[in-house]
Amino acid sequence: MLSITHAAIATCSVSLIIGTADPVVLTASAIASQLPDVDSTKSYTGMVLYPIAKYLEGKFAHRSVTHSFLATGIVTAITAPIAMWFSWQIWLGIAIGYFFGWFSDAFTKSGVAAFYPSNARLVIPGNPKARLSTGSNGEYWILAIAIALLIISCNFISNGGVAELFERSFFRGADTAADVFKKYGSSQQVFVKVSGINQATSEKIEDKEFKVIASGGESSIIAKDEIGNLYQIGKDGTSQIRPSSVETRLGEKISIQAIEVEPKDMFVSEWLQSVPSNAFISGNLLVDNVEALRLPLEQKTLNTFRLSGGQIELLNARKQNLEPLLDSFILNGKAIIKVRSDEPIQ
Repeated sequence: MLSITHAAIATCSVSLIIGTADPVVLTASAIASQLPDVDSTKSYTGMVLYPIAKYLEGKFAHRSVTHSFLATGIVTAITAPIAMWFSWQIWLGIAIGYFFGWFSDAFTKSGVAAFYPSNARLVIPGNPKARLSTGSNGEYWILAIAIALLIISCNFISNGGVAELFERSFFRGADTAADVFKKYGSSQQVFVKVSGINQATSEKIEDKEFKVIASGGESSIIAKDEIGNLYQIGKDGTSQIRPSSVETRLGEKISIQAIEVEPKDMFVSEWLQSVPSNAFISGNLLVDNVEALRLPLEQKTLNTFRLSGGQIELLNARKQNLEPLLDSFILNGKAIIKVRSDEPIQ
């Protein structure tokens, strides 16, 4: 079979079996589907890996040891660390991609030695006239069907989002991340890998990962780094980080509980006793000593405090951020307490 047919069958199978439209996983499976042909110096894979192909070609017949269940088991075992250190989906994509890379050759006229070291050939179907020839019309029909199924699978998986997947992969901006968060942020983690500059410190940022926790507007996001600092990321004047590149990806499924509260006639310290330690707090508080308060003014990170019309506006504040307010008495207030299932209790 042609290399492109191997790749199409492998990526289609991986998408349907794993249930993914992740371009990294599908690319890994497409590459793995080419590896069985390393036993021939005439194949594209053999040309790239010529020393290995030369050795295998001299020791084994074409479509024998590399086109077998044995080889699939070896590849699956060797690449197992990928599942532990990076992604189980990439690992499984490689294993499935390799398997379908050689198994599809079982439908050709010469078949494969699937049960190596046995020399018995696996050839499907039994009727020789129904078997495929490389570059035949029958193979092109298989190629077209595999591509069509891959597109359909990716559309279902990404909720009709092949265009969205393309946008996330190639249009790397904060506006794309904001759109993805608005669509998925209530039920799934959204991560961004950002390169750019901190506008307050001129600090250069390269491929730093953040977890998006809120939308900052039409074209910006509010995201948390690994130590818990919040930043607004976008190209507007209120953002702390001005990005040159924003790579967006989806994470695990989550749940978010949002509770609207109206604290009144109590101290802030008393109110916070009922607020979970892993909550994000947004809203307005009218306190008795607002003029005397010295609120922290952040420039490098997101400022979670704002004075608005004599009230304190909270923007995704954490309990520890409210320490300057502990002795203040709440005259009136309205806030939303948001608790994410992926935020550990501190």
